[in-house]
Amino acid sequence: MLFSHTKPLKTSWLTAWSSGVYPLSEMALEPRQPARSAREIAIGIALACATTVLVLGGAELVARLFEPAAKAKPADYITDWQDWDGDFYTVKSTAVGWPPWEDYNTEGLRDREHTLLKRASSWRVACLGDSVTLGYEIRPEQAWPQALEELAGAEGRDLDVMNVALGGWATRQELIAYRRIARRYHPDQVLVGICLNDVAEMQNNLARPPKAIAALYRRSALVRRLVGAQEREIGAVEELFRVPEAANVRRGYERMFADLRTLRDETTADGARFGIVVFPFRFQVAAGAPPPRAQAEIAEFCRRERIPFLDVLPALARLGEAAFHDYDHFSPRGARLVAEQVLESSLLPGSAGAEAGAEAGAASAPEAVATEEGPPDLPRLREALAAPDAARRLAAARALSTLGEQAAPLANELARALDDKSGEVRGAAAWALGEIGAAAAPAGPRLLELLRDGDPRVRSGAAHALGEIGVPSGSGMSELVACLADPDERVRWRAADALGKIGPGADAVAPLAALVRDVAGPGRAEAAQALGRIGPPAQGAVPELIEAASDPRLEVRSRAVWALGRIGPAAAQAVGALRAALDDPELRWRAADALGGIGPPAAAAVPDLVRRLDDPSSNVRWRVATALGAIGGRQALRALAVAAADPAENVRLAAVTDLVQLGAERALAEPALLVALHDPDSRVRRQAVRGLGRLGRVSPAARRGLEGASHDPDEAVREKAASLLARQGL
Repeated sequence: MLFSHTKPLKTSWLTAWSSGVYPLSEMALEPRQPARSAREIAIGIALACATTVLVLGGAELVARLFEPAAKAKPADYITDWQDWDGDFYTVKSTAVGWPPWEDYNTEGLRDREHTLLKRASSWRVACLGDSVTLGYEIRPEQAWPQALEELAGAEGRDLDVMNVALGGWATRQELIAYRRIARRYHPDQVLVGICLNDVAEMQNNLARPPKAIAALYRRSALVRRLVGAQEREIGAVEELFRVPEAANVRRGYERMFADLRTLRDETTADGARFGIVVFPFRFQVAAGAPPPRAQAEIAEFCRRERIPFLDVLPALARLGEAAFHDYDHFSPRGARLVAEQVLESSLLPGSAGAEAGAEAGAASAPEAVATEEGPPDLPRLREALAAPDAARRLAAARALSTLGEQAAPLANELARALDDKSGEVRGAAAWALGEIGAAAAPAGPRLLELLRDGDPRVRSGAAHALGEIGVPSGSGMSELVACLADPDERVRWRAADALGKIGPGADAVAPLAALVRDVAGPGRAEAAQALGRIGPPAQGAVPELIEAASDPRLEVRSRAVWALGRIGPAAAQAVGALRAALDDPELRWRAADALGGIGPPAAAAVPDLVRRLDDPSSNVRWRVATALGAIGGRQALRALAVAAADPAENVRLAAVTDLVQLGAERALAEPALLVALHDPDSRVRRQAVRGLGRLGRVSPAARRGLEGASHDPDEAVREKAASLLARQGL
């Protein structure tokens, strides 16, 4: 408090002016004053409070003007999280068909299903990590843990590899994941994939202020400046190399090392082996890279703690930046090279130097050569593909499928494997040919024949391959459509996927509608999906899709609703069914999407959508806001103006964007846009500036807002605001 009754000698001039209390030296020059009344005291207190509010408000305004733009957070509409508990989370599968490992398994992980009871002959490895281990922006089977399993199989080694990783995890989440998930599967070995940003994430996420200060911190730029949390954070991984002895960097390492010690202790207490694999960032394999100080720091920790570890930087450096598709995530080639290094290092049993590596220290790895011509193990895979042992042939075919076009030199060998006596091998060879793509086109006629193979694994593999390669001229498309009624779910799923990639024409609508019409038939969901791929020309199947939208099976309902949205305005007669689908908790967001796809003809659904703007899921609210923008109308605009203040940034962004694009009238749009000028998300602020410019002549209130926006931390916001003011001569 600025006002004080007890210490007048230390009172500032500002407090004295506002409260009527003056320093003793000044009081001596004045005649003695009578005692003040209660009214005078109240006025003094009010003035002191008002002054305090003004001073703090001004300081807050200055802090906001000069505060750097907030870092973007992952939008929660991108992924449907489940089991969120404090610092831990997994992902709910959004797959609506087979196989579940195409998306996320029942544990909420991007991996195939694993049985709790492992095979007696296998060595189960649980790979803990973050998005690098997950295989961000590459296919699930291309992630390094899955590639490790396939490469081991090609050598006749029975590894059962679990990918226990999700984006955003650090060692804290990996420790929890071991306790809650991996431990139940009794792994023989645990490998932790360390990405260097784990150090920063451990420091930044665990160096939190007390709850009371944290609440103020979220709301006040002044408190954020006074607390100085950014000074405690590690702003970028480069700090690990630039200022390795900084206090925040040291604390980050210690937090990560503490979790690794605990994880090592719990793993070994459970009877499993423990090891660490260290991944570099892309800048470390570029020309002029700094010395690998971070890797050296982790290596020293592992030596002290007697933890086997493998640094894959030397191998990836030989491949160069082609090992990455962004700043730290591996390309398929990079992930495969990591798998090769792990397989051939001393981390795993059965490899050279494994016993020595089990003792402590750096795990040895071979001098692998990765060239532009292809991976180094094609000769070994060619040999395995012709091995007498069917298990080795199967593993080789699966390993080749992870190489994509790089396996093209073995396309002829894979085509011959389509006649293998083992159905598993035939199916894996078909799949691998599909991954090769156009270079495998000569195998097309044989793949069509395999759509009638007695083994469903072969039929599904052939359908997948045809979807990637394309069907030969003739009856190929009709044979794929016929596969939608296959008794095996895998075949139906692959045929539907293939039809989606090839793009069935309008001549396929009638047979697909007949499959949807068969209430008890096995191909209803897949046929609905194929109709959605056709789009507006599938209008004739709308009645069948409306009926399927109420099917008791979720996968059927989901795909039927999705298909109606893809057909668009031509599916207007489905609006009633889609309004009903908004009451289905598992279908709500899909129904909102479909209504948005139909657009203005779905105007009758606007009241139902508006009610869903209160849904507890921001994913639903975001999709509802997007649908309202696609449908339009005054009621939708009023609802969007309210949604512009939603707690979730993705909902606010959709609402503000729609208000701008729909050209809402000034009285409705301007108040929401003025508030949006102060949104924490710079994307929302940019749209707000754009929207104010589309309202015509800038009002006095908008001018004041735009003048503030011309000092925004985000360069694009500043430029847009300044340009708009200049255009209007302000």
